[in-house]
Parts: sequence; C-alpha cells; structure tokens
Amino acid sequence: MFSNQVSAISHSTSDQPNPPQTTGSQSEIRCEYCRRKWKKIFLTSLATALMMTICVIVSIIIAKKHSDLLVTVARRTTTTSVTTTAVTTTTTSVTTTTATTISTKGWTTAAELNINRKRHTATVLQNGKVLITGGHNDSGVLRECELYDPSTNRWTLAAYMSVARTEHTASLLSNGLILVSGGENFDGFLSIAELYDVSANRWTNIRSMTQKRARHTATVLQSGKVLVTGGWRKGEGPLYTAELYDPQTGVWAAILNMNCSHAYHQASLLTNGKVLITGGVGFCSIGMFRKTSELYDPKADAWIRTNDMNVEREGHTATVLQDGGVLVTGRSGLPEAMRNSTELFDPLTNQWTTTRSMNTPRYAHSAILLPSGKVLVVGGFSSASSDSAELYDPSTGTWTATGNMRYHRSYHTASLLTSGKVLVVGGSLGPPDGITEVYDSEM
Repeated sequence: MFSNQVSAISHSTSDQPNPPQTTGSQSEIRCEYCRRKWKKIFLTSLATALMMTICVIVSIIIAKKHSDLLVTVARRTTTTSVTTTAVTTTTTSVTTTTATTISTKGWTTAAELNINRKRHTATVLQNGKVLITGGHNDSGVLRECELYDPSTNRWTLAAYMSVARTEHTASLLSNGLILVSGGENFDGFLSIAELYDVSANRWTNIRSMTQKRARHTATVLQSGKVLVTGGWRKGEGPLYTAELYDPQTGVWAAILNMNCSHAYHQASLLTNGKVLITGGVGFCSIGMFRKTSELYDPKADAWIRTNDMNVEREGHTATVLQDGGVLVTGRSGLPEAMRNSTELFDPLTNQWTTTRSMNTPRYAHSAILLPSGKVLVVGGFSSASSDSAELYDPSTGTWTATGNMRYHRSYHTASLLTSGKVLVVGGSLGPPDGITEVYDSEM
C-alpha cells in the first residue's frame, strides 16, 4: 500500500517532460506543495497502519474468546465425565460393602460393624444369625449389641444389655436364649447375668452369679446346664471357684473348687461329656500352673487332675476335633520360639502329645473346626498383630498356610456359620472402619 502511493506521486512528477526552469519563489511554492503531499501520504499511511493494528487486535480478542469458549466447553465435558465416573465408583463401593468382594484367596470382605470392638463375644444363633455383645473400643466399654444376617450381609443394632461389659462370656442355651455373664467395666468386676431373646429383641436380667468374675469360661454341658470356671477378681487374682447355671430353674449354684486357679484359660466340652480345662494364669500346689490341665466330670460332680501339657500356655486356643481329641495351639510369654507350638490331648489316655508347629507364632488368635475336619487358625499376636491364617489337617498332622486376611487382628472372634463359612469380627489393630471378613474353604 505504501509503495503504490509513493510510485503514484513519483510518477506524477516525473511524467512532466522537460520541466521549465523555476525561480526562487516558484521553488518555495513547489517545496511547500511537496511537503503537503508527503504529510498527506504520512498521515494516510499512519491511519492505515492504525486501522490494521486495530483489526489485528480485534482478531486476537475474538480468537481468544473463541478459545476460552472451547476450553470452557471442554472443561464442562470433562467435569461431566468425572462426575459419571465418581457415581460408578460409589455404586461399586456400596456393593463391595454390602455384597462382599474377594480380597485374597479364601477371604471376602463383609459388611461393616455399626460399632467396631475387641474382646467381645460372638454367638451363632439357632436362626443362623450372629449376635455380637459388649467388648470395648477407644470410646470405652460397650453395652451395645448387634446382629449379623449372613443371607443379607447386613449388621443391625440390637437391644442393649443392661450393663456395659468386656471379658465376659455368652452361651447359646438349648431353649434358644443367650446367657451373658460376668465381665468388667469402669465400675469393676461383674456378677450380673442376663438373657437375650432374639425373637423379642429383649434382654432380661436374671439372678447374678455367686461371685464376680471376668476372663472366665462358660461351657454348655450335655445336660443343658452351664459350667462357669475360674476367671479374675479384683483383690483375689485368678479364681479356683466354679458354679453351675440351671436354665430350668434360673438358679446359680457353687460347686467344688478346681484343683488349680485359672484365668485366661480354655474350657472344652469333650465328646464323653467331661470338660477339659487348660493353662492360663493361676496357681497350683502341684506342677506348673500354665501347664496344668484338669477335667470336670458332671456325673460325679468332681474335678480330676490330669497330665500336664508339654508347654506352658496362656492366650492359647483349644479345639475339639472330630475324632474327640483336643488340639491346643499357640501361647504368650517367653521364649517366643514356643509361640507356634501345638499339642494334642487324647481323652482315652489323658495323655498330651506334641504335634507339628504352626507356620506363624501367635497368641490371642482364634481356631475353628471346619466341616471338613480341618482347623482354621486366624490372626493373633506375636511381635505384632497378624493377618495370616493357616489350616491344620488332623489326618496328616500338617499345617498349610492359606490366604491372608485383609486386616491384622488379635483378640477378635471367629464363628462357624451354618453355611460352613467362617465370620471374623473386630479385634485389636483391626480395621478402623469395622469391616468384617468371611473365610470360605471352597474358594
């Protein structure tokens, strides 16, 4: 544009052939004319350049707005996509919580407890549901209870017990009621006992035990009566005492004392109707108290001192096998090398025999007899809470590691469901959100 205008001016002056000679006055006029011409050209060029600059700026602004619009649309599209993905994830999460998803081999996660806990009780009811009572957590000792329905994988809060309690016992009676006895809370040790009726969702206080006790055992005998043994009481420590509860009369009756005092021990109902007491903290005039075992004979209403175990045990488990023998596993205390030790009791000979050790040392664990005859041992504590699980095969006397749980657990509960699966609940250093887990040997 600039070159065309300059060419046009140059051409207008040079096209005049042989211009005449000019005087000074004419020369000044002529110079003034040239200055005006060049000024006009300069202003025209400046205006043109200014207009072009404005056009460029406007174009840039329009382009930027168009670009922002595209970005905004893209952002809206992206946000919509993220929202849709979040909803899908939430739905999956809910399904995982209520409908169990596979975590590791043999294990699935189940629904969350309403209130997480440890040192509680778990009782499988006649209708197949599981009743959880008491225990404690960071908030304190609990009186809250809840029911698990395996058919819906759902936990429901049940009626509360009359008092909060932990380190207590819960026993399923032949009439379908659940007897809860003893334990402790911030007020001290308890003798209070109560019955839960699942059909009415109601707790009823009954006569108290003859003595306050916690960390005891309660065993339902073949007669339907409940044998309560040992435990701990403030000022006395481990107890020698034992008593019987009769569901037909609702009466507690003291019986003969045990030969040794026991707390944190185990009580196992043998196939011959007798009850085997093993280990725990206590005192004994004969032998090492943590090795001691004795038998209660309901027919003779007498305690029989039997052979000692090979290893001192506390925080162990005792499981009655299908052949009538008793498998005892684990222990607390030193040396740690003995925490994976196991042994078998033969009721026919009253003899203890050492068997192969577990793969993982543990105490405060759980052990459950499966329908296959194998024993599932879960969790526990050694140098730390464990998530490991292993199976004992009585036919071969061998231990086999199975899939680990999703969480580390000790002082938890393990319950054999009517389906043959095992429900594991709560525990120390367990899941903070109260997630429960189910073991299926068929997986």
